[in-house]
Amino acid sequence: MALHCENKDGVGLVTFVGSLSAPIVDSVRDQFAAWFERHPGVKQVVVDLGGVNFMDSLGLGALIAIYKRVAERGGEMRLARPLPVVKMVLEITRTSRILPILATLDEAMTEARG
Repeated sequence: MALHCENKDGVGLVTFVGSLSAPIVDSVRDQFAAWFERHPGVKQVVVDLGGVNFMDSLGLGALIAIYKRVAERGGEMRLARPLPVVKMVLEITRTSRILPILATLDEAMTEARG
């Protein structure tokens, strides 16, 4: 699993590649937390799931942990480009009611910028 975080014009872009599952969730939470603390002006976050080929319940928990951190700062989080297998997990667990899912990264970034 690769995690990349960057500030794109005031919007946090978090990109995952690989499997978002139990073995890496602690690392994901820690890496995001460290990055987020170094960027106190970032309130809007887009998570690009286009490269995630598998997500288990602990991976979903890592996304929720990121969402909580963003919400505590008064921001919002959006999910972009989930593959069908990941989108199914988000829909079955009703996470899609809390976190908007957008089909493209451009849509998500535009919406995040307001």
